[in-house]
This record gives sequence, C-alpha cells and structure tokens, in this order.
Amino acid sequence: MTAGLSDTVPEARIVPVLTAPDPATGVPPARALPAGGARGAEVTFRSPDAGQVVKAMADQGGVVVGDGTVFTDGQAERAVAAGARFVASPGLDHEVDARCHEPGHPSSPRWPPRRR
Repeated sequence: MTAGLSDTVPEARIVPVLTAPDPATGVPPARALPAGGARGAEVTFRSPDAGQVVKAMADQGGVVVGDGTVFTDGQAERAVAAGARFVASPGLDHEVDARCHEPGHPSSPRWPPRRR
C-alpha cells in the first residue's frame, strides 16, 4: 500500500507552497522552513525550473519537498525524478495518480476533477 501525505510529511500542520523561479531561490526557504517548524514544502510545477528547485531544496535535507500544480503524468514523472516526495494536482487525473503511486509517492488530487 502506498504511503499517504500524512505518512510522507509526518506531524505537518501546514505545508507552505512556494513559487521559486530558480534553484538558488529555493535554497534559503529549504534551510529556514525546518527552523520555523515546517516539515514539508510544495514547489509549484508552474515555476520555470521546478524540477531543479525541488532537487536543490531536497538536497538541503530537513524538509520534505513535493511538487504541486501537476497536470499531466509526464509532469508527475519529472517531479518524482527530481526528488519530489509527493505530488499535488489541481484535479483528479487518474494518469497522474497512477504515475505517482508506481514509485510509492502520494498524490493529492484536489476537487473538482479536471474535465477532459
């Protein structure tokens, strides 16, 4: 069974959402968030270099990093490859959900589902 978001980011009361334009911009929050008690952070996939931002933040340790605003299974695959430990999607998309669950990463579709 795949772990849920609460298992991936234990004891998280909030998960800040960041739009970081480049990897260097993501490093300071990755260092500061754990000091402030945050256990996880979501980087929006609409960020130009979201994959590199996720990787840079995850490399700092201390905070579980995920990708959000993921619309396609290709984006989900790139997010997981970059080191995202969870994926948030603006709607229920079965391909995105399946792509995340293959490697055991939780996804969090939001309601209502995206219409095709």
